Amino acid sequence: MLNSELRKRTAFGMIVFCLIFAALLVTATFTDLQVSRILTAGTLLPGKFLADGTFGVVFECLGCVAPFLVGSFCFASLFIYSFRFVENKKLKTLLCLIMFIAVCAVNIAVLIDVLGFNLRHYGVEGTPGFMKAELTVAGIFFAFPEILAVNNFSDDSVKKMLRFTYAALFAIAVSTITIELVKRPFGRPRYRAMNYAGDFSYFTRWYVINGQPDKEWMVETFSSTDACKSFPSGHTSSAAMAFCLVMFKDLFPGMSRKKAAALWIIPFIWTATVAISRIMVGAHFFSDVLVGGTFGFLTVMAGREIFICRGAHFKALLGKE
Repeated sequence: MLNSELRKRTAFGMIVFCLIFAALLVTATFTDLQVSRILTAGTLLPGKFLADGTFGVVFECLGCVAPFLVGSFCFASLFIYSFRFVENKKLKTLLCLIMFIAVCAVNIAVLIDVLGFNLRHYGVEGTPGFMKAELTVAGIFFAFPEILAVNNFSDDSVKKMLRFTYAALFAIAVSTITIELVKRPFGRPRYRAMNYAGDFSYFTRWYVINGQPDKEWMVETFSSTDACKSFPSGHTSSAAMAFCLVMFKDLFPGMSRKKAAALWIIPFIWTATVAISRIMVGAHFFSDVLVGGTFGFLTVMAGREIFICRGAHFKALLGKE
């Protein structure tokens, strides 16, 4: 693509993105409560903290799987890269062992995470020890087909996947850490916490910094120490890690337009679905999922730009070759 054409497409895309995000954020700012009341109707009963609706609960349990799946794939790719291209036998053995453990650990973590959300809806806090043991075995078992699948890639593809791994792990780390750091100082009460208390006077807009209240007070008032971490949505930010699929278009050019479009459409549908489910269960407001999902998307695009495109779009904007 010529530099001038890339500059025009990049500038146009950034302008459209900013305009749409700004319009949605303004809308969300003034309609948060109304949207939540509409979407929680019939799924979150008055005085309840946890919702019963199938759609919302299913995606509450599955909403965070994207970064785990991407991370597991990254470590499996690093295992195969180490096995094929590291010449020192001792170093190769050590790296392969570390990557295998990492694949297993991520698999175990996602299984425990999903099960934990399921158990919570049955009134069980934490995961019983025997279940953790079973999930550990399952996580180790799943590691083998993952690694074998990546082993089918050609040497050239495995080398390209190294750049994907750097970009994806960068996005996952930055998004996860930042979201957690922001949640605490903002301290926005969740819709379902106020629904439990029967008092929506605690509602604040997304830009208000409340800080974290005393834990005992939160448990007494809202029934949970997690009640004041509504902004931004970690689930939606995690769901946006699915946009890592877009990187395959850059790494493996020549794919059909339909396949290239699917790499954008599938992550968008997944992220939007998780976002809607988070509002339906009362865990987040419209502005929470909008900001969380957008930030997750931007971290993926940043990783893509740094490690895969190597600054091509910003160079084009600056008029550099």
